[in-house]
Amino acid sequence: MRCYTNDAGGDAERVVALGTFDGVHLGHQAVLEVAQTIAICEGMTSCAVTFQNHPLSVVGTGAPPLLTLPGERALLAAHCGLNEMRMLRFTREFAAQEPRDYVRMLTEKLHARHIVVGENHTFGAYGAGNIALLDEWSRDLGYVLHVVPKVRVAGMDVSSTAIRALLQAGDVRRAAVLLGRAYSIGGPIVHGRRIGHRMGFPTINVDIPQGKLLPKFGVYFGYAQIGSKQYRAMFNLGIKPTVGSENPTLEAYLLDFDGDLYGEGARISFVAHIRDERKFASIDELSAQIARDVEKAKRL
Repeated sequence: MRCYTNDAGGDAERVVALGTFDGVHLGHQAVLEVAQTIAICEGMTSCAVTFQNHPLSVVGTGAPPLLTLPGERALLAAHCGLNEMRMLRFTREFAAQEPRDYVRMLTEKLHARHIVVGENHTFGAYGAGNIALLDEWSRDLGYVLHVVPKVRVAGMDVSSTAIRALLQAGDVRRAAVLLGRAYSIGGPIVHGRRIGHRMGFPTINVDIPQGKLLPKFGVYFGYAQIGSKQYRAMFNLGIKPTVGSENPTLEAYLLDFDGDLYGEGARISFVAHIRDERKFASIDELSAQIARDVEKAKRL
């Protein structure tokens, strides 16, 4: 998949999927898969149009932490088979754009012949653009509109807001149901204070990328993807109150590996919550609890 930061479209006719797509959850995947299917049937280029930065970072009181950073979003969209992703910069000028001008840009610059959106999609200045207007303008602007119904799974509406709430409550299992995969955080493996090593539980420390949503602090079971290999892992996300840490850290104990991984990159997937983070009276008490956590993680 090709990724662009502009709206220069060339001559290709496109099927364009619109949305913020933060999380690329099951609802987003439904929109992207409809766009890809139409593109294959019509012999056109499938394209997702989204933003480098969250719109609320410009027009709201502040953007929420992201479920997927731009690179993650592009990779997940590629897994849906899309040919292109357009990551436009959301600015005050862009936010002030009249809804019809935005749609005209899609048809004139990107040659959108089909537009695919979720049923609650809004756009343009003050969110004034909506499904009714997209349908009304389709005839004179020359595109076909496709509206994808909201997705419900296990009695829950699939949305980025719902997934954030579940993760912040530590409910990574239900968040994974809505995402269609386990929530994950990726980053380089960096040096820590080697406290776990001294307690007999050598860990890797994963550098947390800025702007990424952090689940509730605590101990989790999951998987660490390092290069082409995947390891079962128990990991702690938080400020390690027993030993003290100014900033949140992500520290993983690999259940199936013992060796040096510094300089590698790791992606940590959250599968199950084991317990909340808490302060222990001593290092010995903490070490004993970690041993119990490891046993529980192995059973999971």
